[in-house]
Amino acid sequence: MKNPALSLWLSAVNGALGWWGGHAANAVRRQQRATLTEMLKPATGTLSKPKRRTRRRRATAKRKRA
Repeated sequence: MKNPALSLWLSAVNGALGWWGGHAANAVRRQQRATLTEMLKPATGTLSKPKRRTRRRRATAKRKRA
């Protein structure tokens, strides 16, 4: 005999585990990427952050004098 309450409970648990597993996997990937970046900094010579470019201001239309 099937138990619908158990089926619903198992579905909810499976969904929650999938959600947590995805977040854990993403955290591991972020950590690996950060570690690899730190390890490669001395080899690539990029020990400082890249300088941000300043944005050029848009030229505004000149006002006509009446």
